Amino acid sequence: MKKIFLIFIFSCFFSALSFAQSKAEKRFEKAVQLLRTNQIDKAQEELLSLKDKYPDFLSTYLALSEIYIVQNNIEQAKQELLIVWQKDKTFDCKLYIDLANIYLLEEKYDSVTFFASTIPCKRYSEQALKLKETADFRTFQKENPVDFSPKNMGNAINTQYDEYLPCLTADASQLLFTRRDKGEDFFISQNKNNQWTKAEKLPSLLNSDFNEGAGSLSPDGRFIFFTRCGAENGLGSCDIYVSEKVGGQWQEPKNLGANVNSNAWDSQPCIASDGRTLFFVSNRNGGFGKSDIYYSYLKDNGQWTKAKNCGSSINTIGNEMSPFVHQSNTVLYFASDEHLGMGGFDLFYSNIENGKFQQAKNLGYPINTSKDENSLTLSASGDFAIYACDLDLYCFTMPEEIRPLAASYIKGQILDKESKKPLNARLQIKNLKNTKLAHESLSDKTTGEFLICLTQGEEYAFSISCEGYLFYSENISTDRENQEKQILLTPIKTGESIVLKNIFFETNSHALLPTSYAELQTLIELLQNNPSLKLLIEGHTDNVGKAEHNQTLSQQRAEAIVSYLEEKGIDSSRLKAKGYGFSRPIADNDSEQGRALNRRTEIKIIE
Repeated sequence: MKKIFLIFIFSCFFSALSFAQSKAEKRFEKAVQLLRTNQIDKAQEELLSLKDKYPDFLSTYLALSEIYIVQNNIEQAKQELLIVWQKDKTFDCKLYIDLANIYLLEEKYDSVTFFASTIPCKRYSEQALKLKETADFRTFQKENPVDFSPKNMGNAINTQYDEYLPCLTADASQLLFTRRDKGEDFFISQNKNNQWTKAEKLPSLLNSDFNEGAGSLSPDGRFIFFTRCGAENGLGSCDIYVSEKVGGQWQEPKNLGANVNSNAWDSQPCIASDGRTLFFVSNRNGGFGKSDIYYSYLKDNGQWTKAKNCGSSINTIGNEMSPFVHQSNTVLYFASDEHLGMGGFDLFYSNIENGKFQQAKNLGYPINTSKDENSLTLSASGDFAIYACDLDLYCFTMPEEIRPLAASYIKGQILDKESKKPLNARLQIKNLKNTKLAHESLSDKTTGEFLICLTQGEEYAFSISCEGYLFYSENISTDRENQEKQILLTPIKTGESIVLKNIFFETNSHALLPTSYAELQTLIELLQNNPSLKLLIEGHTDNVGKAEHNQTLSQQRAEAIVSYLEEKGIDSSRLKAKGYGFSRPIADNDSEQGRALNRRTEIKIIE
């Protein structure tokens, strides 16, 4: 590559020579010929001799500067360029760009600005402007550093080999990362009493004879999305696969298929906390640059949507890498070598508002430096992060000014109410404001365990359904702390009942509020999936007010739900409404909390 690069450089100089060559020009041509035969050292000697004999032949200095740059002798390259600039400031405009780039490497930003601002021609004006913007940006960042105190994660995680691309489960109990020795393999560490255990290699089903790397655990730790290269069933050089852990055992990985993978390089997946949105990196045709970040969504039928580019707010003409979407689903983090930064790969974030990516922002100095920073992961709370630097893993407290919205989680186990056997149930979280599905997953087939993430500051309808059982209903306010619970599902049989905890009416009225629609849809699905099921809809109130008024109100509310179900296609013969006023309390009416529990809607199986 050096030979090709230098021959191109010298060909440019050679093409400018006149046919009536001077002695200096002839010797310059000789140096070009030496380069064409890959005799770089001899060419350099010829140029040095030429510089001594013809000190005013300025092309020699420029050529030597290019050689020194290739040799990484930046200081000597700078000296050659400065000689030309001092002798003739208009000889070659490119030397202004080269000098500005060198001073940028040296972090001498005033000199960058000087040469970028005084370039005497318009040909390089775009490059000069970007250099000046970069110098201004880096000056500002260094004058306004973020609070940053990284800590090496120690011998339990880091070794003499390279460790990178970390991924935390939502409860921060497991850390997955890639380690490169002879090849790339997955390692995992457990958080025991706030100490990371010695990382262990995942089984050969995942660390096979193929080259694997760049893994992403689902928030509950039950799925791993990862890259496998050179596999027989691959669509390109590297594809993305998924494996599920069932009863503690990883299953055979599956290729995600042609809607995600291409005939190019597809890698570095990250699964969002909704369990359905996958971000990844690809160098496929049609992108903005060398490697772009894409996303795909898992549909109800188990198929992934056609991968879509994240757009120009994220992707550039350069490389975008290592995407991570925070558990709150409000921020996408990634690395880029083209967005305005401190040098090499920097870490950036983009806020996600109404499903759209906002303009990327730099995480700031000294999180980002002139070195390469990449592969960031954050805790669900957003208060601490782990990233790769110098190919070790470090953790640090996330500066408050760039923390994402905190996410909380619910984890637990789903069991049969009577037999206590674990159930493979479907969990759904719907936003009460717009009824949009925020999360959907299944509990573990063997253990019934689950974990789901929620964005704080929102209110959700949480439901759990399983064939042969009444669904479980709960109202979730994410201002609460992380929760752990055991949930018992009631088998479908006559006489069984449950409380619907996300049915809301206007105050002292039977008018249903829109926040009830998510729960009512779950009820409709129960009736549709069990066509012989007949229900009694029961209305209940607290004891505030007269008994007659409460009796009437509870009856009207029960009838309002029946009417809504009938409008949605449920046969009226399967539904009955009954109001009980405050005659059947389930809590003390002496407190607001108790009264809130008594104001409820129940469903009871009557056949």
